[in-house]
Amino acid sequence: MAGAVERSDPGGGDPRVDPARSGHDGPVQMPAAEPAGGLAGGPAAAADRYWSAMDRDRTVARSIGRAGRALGLLAGAEIRSGKLLDVGCGPGWAMERFREAGFDVRGVEISPAAAAEAQRRGFAVDVVDVETGGLGFDPDARFDAVTALEVLEHVRDPLRLIRAMTRVLSPGGKLVVSLPNELHVPRRLAILIGLPQAAGHRQFGGHDDPHVRFFTPRLARRLFEAAALRELACAWDGMAPARWGFLKGLSDLLARVGPSGFALSGLYLLEPEVPR
Repeated sequence: MAGAVERSDPGGGDPRVDPARSGHDGPVQMPAAEPAGGLAGGPAAAADRYWSAMDRDRTVARSIGRAGRALGLLAGAEIRSGKLLDVGCGPGWAMERFREAGFDVRGVEISPAAAAEAQRRGFAVDVVDVETGGLGFDPDARFDAVTALEVLEHVRDPLRLIRAMTRVLSPGGKLVVSLPNELHVPRRLAILIGLPQAAGHRQFGGHDDPHVRFFTPRLARRLFEAAALRELACAWDGMAPARWGFLKGLSDLLARVGPSGFALSGLYLLEPEVPR
């Protein structure tokens, strides 16, 4: 989920947003979209509101940073090109990074407005509610890599979705899943004083929290075990934003040393336990 940027290291180095190409400061102003079948209201409308409320600069930087780390994990598995499906692709910001790296990219997204922005960038994006319609592909569709970057926490049945993602892998294909660490140390301290939202940019808990499932590194691995997936590698994202430079590096180091307490999120490289 991110916009146009300067090239960064495929291993996931600090991304640098080009303000002239990525848009403006403040919330993303999503365009009005044509109704997309039964998705015009309900979850689709909620997804449109979610994207319109996001701070563009922050979201672009985080999204491209995750995409860079995902590319590093895939390169470690000798996957540097091929067909890639980005589940919950949003406006296509991460897909731009994948395309720059040489992948043939396709996306699925519930928000008609976000999908329309990705389509204007030249991507094939299907507007699909993965909660009710699966991934929307024909049973023979296959991809060399499938990514879901900060997506599974937004769905009621993440196990069902990750199984659907596994089914569209080519033989030898890999999944890259990014999940937030909801209970890092700053969040725990914020909960202790009764202000959980003080440790993050979003509303934490309540009816308007966009996260409906909550993960930690341990709970993420429980999900992968239930889905019969083997973890091949992982990468940790520290809590400092990329624009903090040297402090971002220290933050990432701390996340690697103690991910349960100090990682903002984890990216996991996965493959089916039973080869496809």
